[in-house]
Amino acid sequence: MSSFDSSVYEDPKIKTTFELLAQGKSKDEIVEHFGHKGWFTIDQYFRRRGFRWNSNTFVPEEAATLSATEGARFLNSKAGQIIRQLSQSSANVRQVALKNGFGTVDEMGDYMRGKGFVWDSEKENYTYSESVAKKQRDTMTADSQVLFVPEEGLDEYRQLLAYLLSRKDKLFALLDTESEGTLPRYKFRGAKANKTLGFPTSLLTLLSDFSKEFNVTQRDIIEVALAEFFRKYGYEDQLNSVLQT
Repeated sequence: MSSFDSSVYEDPKIKTTFELLAQGKSKDEIVEHFGHKGWFTIDQYFRRRGFRWNSNTFVPEEAATLSATEGARFLNSKAGQIIRQLSQSSANVRQVALKNGFGTVDEMGDYMRGKGFVWDSEKENYTYSESVAKKQRDTMTADSQVLFVPEEGLDEYRQLLAYLLSRKDKLFALLDTESEGTLPRYKFRGAKANKTLGFPTSLLTLLSDFSKEFNVTQRDIIEVALAEFFRKYGYEDQLNSVLQT
């Protein structure tokens, strides 16, 4: 049975720190927010309450032994992407290194060690090492950037977002340029405008990975996904009315 007391998440300092991390704040910025002299004070505060720093955020002490693949499942970072690529059955470590911009496998290894990961020959992938991460702790900043969006005003989009997430496999099959050829393109009328939407971090990770791997902008992916959604579910006439001919 777990000895971790989940009520600690209600601690004001714990809650505020997680909110700042979710906003992409660095260690130095969080230290400045609380008026401390260094990160050590915050780190010790969390340790006394059953947390450990895992190179990206604080996790319960008992969760610190998760494998790198498990820990990186929804990690929206370059290190997480490397681990997910290596976890595929057909993965080739040299090809993964080249795909991620490294000249050699050793260069990729140096990068991963800087993020707190070491090579596990048995798993043929990187795993998290607390001893390695500890050496980097005082100099590195959070690598993961998590989108923080207020909840207000998002109710009308939740059904669509739930639909997209539940059918992510079909969506990626549709957008897979290797199997389907050229990605469909839709030219919409009207000026460009910004719209803030809240997405699950798991869906953001898939969106980011696909965009980088197939050199397609995230905006194009969303536009194609919405156009195909409207076309399939009875809104094709309305869709055609806003497309440029």
